[in-house]
Amino acid sequence: MSTRHLRSLVVEQAADMADRVEARLTDTLDRVPPDEVGDPREFRRALEILLRATDRAARKLVADPRAVLSPGEASALEAVVRTDGTRPSLLVRGGAADPQHPLAGDWSGTIATTSAAMRLRCRAVGRIEPADATARTFFGTGWVVDSGAGLVLTNLHVVEQMWQRLSHLTVRTTTGFRFVEGAFIDFAAESGSTASDRFRVVEAVVPGIEGQGLTRLDAAVLRIEPTADGQDVPQAIPVVADPDGPRGDLASFCVIGYPAAPLWSGGEHEGIDWGWVNATLFGNRYGVKRLAPGIAHRPLGTIEHDERRWVFGHDPTTLAGNSGSPVVSWLDPEPAAFGLHFAGASLRTNCAHAFSACVEPLRRIGVPL
Repeated sequence: MSTRHLRSLVVEQAADMADRVEARLTDTLDRVPPDEVGDPREFRRALEILLRATDRAARKLVADPRAVLSPGEASALEAVVRTDGTRPSLLVRGGAADPQHPLAGDWSGTIATTSAAMRLRCRAVGRIEPADATARTFFGTGWVVDSGAGLVLTNLHVVEQMWQRLSHLTVRTTTGFRFVEGAFIDFAAESGSTASDRFRVVEAVVPGIEGQGLTRLDAAVLRIEPTADGQDVPQAIPVVADPDGPRGDLASFCVIGYPAAPLWSGGEHEGIDWGWVNATLFGNRYGVKRLAPGIAHRPLGTIEHDERRWVFGHDPTTLAGNSGSPVVSWLDPEPAAFGLHFAGASLRTNCAHAFSACVEPLRRIGVPL
């Protein structure tokens, strides 16, 4: 999320944050389930570092809402919004996020009221992976868009990673790639569970819209097949060309996917390794299914270098493995996906393609908009 947007989230509550942040964060994190804490001593040390840095940043903003934050102070505030219920990343267990989880914060009511409808949507999201996958060795996220045809939508850069890793098992075709073997998608892969719901990835169809940066359509469709007799493809998430979400007109939405461990720590700021702090407070649980709520804070057409005007910026907590995640209108009676997450940068923004702005190229590769 951008430093500017992060600041706006904090300034709204900065007047009392400096005095309340320690009590609020300590209470929240003290209630985190033990299996998400890891080493309690390390967890407590990370929390103490976070509290000290956050207190400095909050008091600076109380004195001057326009004050320049140091990299360490900005990192502290980003960690706060992940852990105080502002922008949590919640484990999906048994097909749903827990509305009573201490990190759910003010989203608790929404998670509870949308749970039934979102269970089907969570079921349709899978982890794209090689045969020997672990939570640290997978390609990204994909989700069912056509259960009858066995079609899954993901990012083109996820498919490129598959091709690079499985080049000896991949054949180039006129429409994309064919995977002889070794490529799968698992619609389970939840924390605390050994259950698996794996399908073979047979081929990938790509749109062929290339370019530099945001001018490329970072989307691809996978065709999958069962690995066992009688295995049913999950019910598809409806794909809609609705511009309201990308324009920022929805009160909120969510992203479902498999955040991966960061490839780098981001270095130290003022003697603090914020990569370590975030990982510790994240429970060191990566590569498992999570749900993250948020909003569109940079509406469609406002992203720099987006010449095709088909990208919007959003602020749910995501990491690299979220590539290919659906952006879902969870407040609707029939939740649907209106965007495809494809990129994100700490303290900047997440980026997603708006389906309303790329209907025809997506239809050409099989997405039933």
